Amino acid sequence: MDLGFIRLIEEHREELWTGLGDYSKVFTQAGAMSRASLTHGSAGEKGPVDHLAYLKERHGEKIVAVDRSSGGLLGWIGVFPDRDSRGAFFHLAGIEVHADHRGCGIGSALMAEARGYVTGRRASRLRFGTSPLLVPCAALYVRRFGTRYHWKEGVRLADGRPWPCVSCECDFDDPLPDSRELRPGEVDARSVLSWDGGLPIRRPGIVYSGALSVVLPPFTTATLTHAMQAVPRFLETLYTAFEELFIHGYGFAWFDRLHGGQGTDEHGGRQFWYYAMSRSFAV
Repeated sequence: MDLGFIRLIEEHREELWTGLGDYSKVFTQAGAMSRASLTHGSAGEKGPVDHLAYLKERHGEKIVAVDRSSGGLLGWIGVFPDRDSRGAFFHLAGIEVHADHRGCGIGSALMAEARGYVTGRRASRLRFGTSPLLVPCAALYVRRFGTRYHWKEGVRLADGRPWPCVSCECDFDDPLPDSRELRPGEVDARSVLSWDGGLPIRRPGIVYSGALSVVLPPFTTATLTHAMQAVPRFLETLYTAFEELFIHGYGFAWFDRLHGGQGTDEHGGRQFWYYAMSRSFAV
């Protein structure tokens, strides 16, 4: 695969997107996230063509990854500018990798291209929202690019269920450092959750002192949606675990793969992940 990148608006190549025809493998995740409030940005429930128009109206950009050898579109990322009291920043208005090419580093490459675009316009920050339950997102945003997660209290889905949600800021000039408060052997024992197969269980008698963790299976959008439908009080349990940490003054310090302990599951050998939680990172 010979990976290349095209800025559709700047390079006047919008037809690569508007003429795509079949968006089923390059816009499914972003569309589903918008409808279920699993949002990466601020574009709402827009279709793929409207999404490009939305970015253009806001003087933003949609960067697509392509295979130079075949011309195939492999993924995209959308950004648009804004300002706050700290100066210029950009909103991340979606990122998705073609369903047949995930796990090949394309998401990281798209974020790196967005970094070049943003920093070339005298900004360093990307802002967006996501759910801390989406493990591939956290692996990319936090672990790879040092994005800071901040808990959003009181977010609910359309059906009234509580939705674990975070506001995010990725500062390319000041990435979040890897937290060393939890040693690898402590992560499992310090988790506020345990897992019985796909069932989350809040651990009794949690003492909110020192560094803690939240251990999660490797949820993707598809497996998370299935769990939300199949597991009783799934969202309520997970929301309460994060909410209690927030109430006790904890914030997101890091995200990483869990080694040992709950790291594998007898049902398919899943590799678990975890958030390191610390009072020093609370807002």
